[in-house]
This record gives sequence, structure tokens and C-alpha cells, in this order.
Amino acid sequence: MDVSRREALHRLTVLVGGAISAPTMGAILSGYRAKAQPPGWIPQTLTTDQAKLVGILVDRIIPTTDTPGAKDAGVVVFIDRLLDDWVQPDARGRFLTGLAAVDEQIREAHGVVFHDATQAQQNALLNRLDQEAVQARRERAHPLPFFASLKEWTLVGYYTSEVGATQELQWLAAPGRYDGDLPLEEVGPTWA
Repeated sequence: MDVSRREALHRLTVLVGGAISAPTMGAILSGYRAKAQPPGWIPQTLTTDQAKLVGILVDRIIPTTDTPGAKDAGVVVFIDRLLDDWVQPDARGRFLTGLAAVDEQIREAHGVVFHDATQAQQNALLNRLDQEAVQARRERAHPLPFFASLKEWTLVGYYTSEVGATQELQWLAAPGRYDGDLPLEEVGPTWA
């Protein structure tokens, strides 16, 4: 079954906690999808080091399991394109500042950049950032913190990618097959 864009956006809205930002919505409605990173890809907005950090972060949000993770689905390219084409300069600056703060906070606490930190050190920071993002959404803060945007873009990018839509999501016909002409004795008890 093909899912309409409207239905896909509805499902994504539920995934990100009830709200998708205007830039993300605009990008999706105009056909943006995450695609696997092509060989020799050069980021347009992110630096190479920033793209590497975004790749690590998105893979911590949606890791590779029995299906490809966010980085494999091309979410880094999606985020770079979103930043380049859809995000306003002030929001882009806040995102890039927040991204730099990830390395700064790990460096201040442990003397290393994020990708060199232990998994426990990374988890501690990411859990704190996630709690701040959840609280900001509850309070309807504007602007949302960096991690809220990163998480939103990761989920949207992943679930609009071919990998996310075909390997991760599945369509389940609920409540099942419709058969309007069954004898009542075959139906059995019904639920109110």
C-alpha cells in the first residue's frame, strides 16, 4: 500500500512528539528525502568535521541493528541539505553552535572530543541533551535547543529515506481483512 504524503507527515509528527518545524515540513512537502551518501560527497553547510560528528550523533539516535542506521540511510546528507536550503540563518547558526557545544562539553568534562570519548561519557551527555530537549518541547520553548532539532531531523530524514520506509517501517492492515458477509455464528463474540 502506498502511503500518501499527508499520512506520512502525520506518522512523522507522532514520531517527533507532536510537532514538526516549518523548515522540516517545507522540505518534506517539496520532496526532500534522505538518500545514501554518495562517494566523494562534500557537505554544503557543514564542515567535514561537523558532518562526521553529525554522523556519529544520528547513529546514536537510530543505530544500525538488523536494519541500517541513520547514517547509512543518508541522514547526514539530508541534514546538510536542510541546513543549506530550508533553515533560516539564525536557526542554522543556533544548530551549528549547538553542534560545537557537544564537543566543547565533552572536552571540558573529559579532555577529549566527542568521538574519542567513552560510550558512557557520550551517553551521559546525550541523555542530558535529550532531557533538555524533551523539557523544552513540553514548555513549548522557542527556539528549541540544538538536540531537539537534531533528533527531529534524524527521525524525519530516516523515516522518509528508502531504508527507513521499506526496511524499518512495515504496513499492517488493521483491523485486518474486511468481510462484510459473514454468518453471525462465525463472528463469535464482539467487543464493545
